[in-house]
Amino acid sequence: MSEQQRFSVLAQNVTKTVEVGEQFLPVIKGITLTVRQGEMLGIVGPSGSGKSTLLGLLGGLDTPTSGRVIIDGIDISTMNEGPLTDVRNEKIGFVFQLFHLVPTLTALQNVVLPMTFSKKNIENPQKRAKELLTMLGLGNRLQHRPHQLSGGQQQRVAIARALANDPPILLCDEPTGNLDTKSGEQVMAALHDIRHRLQTTIIIVTHDMHIARQTDRIVTLEDGRITNEERVRL
Repeated sequence: MSEQQRFSVLAQNVTKTVEVGEQFLPVIKGITLTVRQGEMLGIVGPSGSGKSTLLGLLGGLDTPTSGRVIIDGIDISTMNEGPLTDVRNEKIGFVFQLFHLVPTLTALQNVVLPMTFSKKNIENPQKRAKELLTMLGLGNRLQHRPHQLSGGQQQRVAIARALANDPPILLCDEPTGNLDTKSGEQVMAALHDIRHRLQTTIIIVTHDMHIARQTDRIVTLEDGRITNEERVRL
């Protein structure tokens, strides 16, 4: 196995500069980061430190100004949007602070939805969606619409949807940010269960150090740079 293949995510000297008016503002400043297969990584830092920008670069939602991003052995740094969309659909699941569920669809239908657009041959999308929701403790909520679910339940539906196409990587941007403490703990328990069962690589951006300390490793960003790395679990 090559060095790259041992990692789910590689960022090599990645920078990102954005244009603001007539000025160019550096947001990410030469970040190098490796995330091993099956690792749960927490990314923390003050507001404006570049956490969400970095997550977007790692997930192919944005392209770096310079440097390389390698996802599951595939260099996505200079990919055109067509191939990049395929990589995102096949390799990455996204979970956001706002759940982004379709309000008119049931929980089951929300999870089935990404499978209808996937190039993967998923034999029975309804069965897979039901299995994922059951795994996340929502087997009795399959026909409920988002407004009939609590915030924690909606986020678990969003996690099931992110896992629908069986991605090796799950990227979570403030997944507990809109939840109360109990619901946040339920979501984190669900993420740990997913990692244990499926060996999914999980990267979590959070402002909550209690959440971050439930990961394997914490990376701290300040002003677009990594300023500290801390191993939390062996």
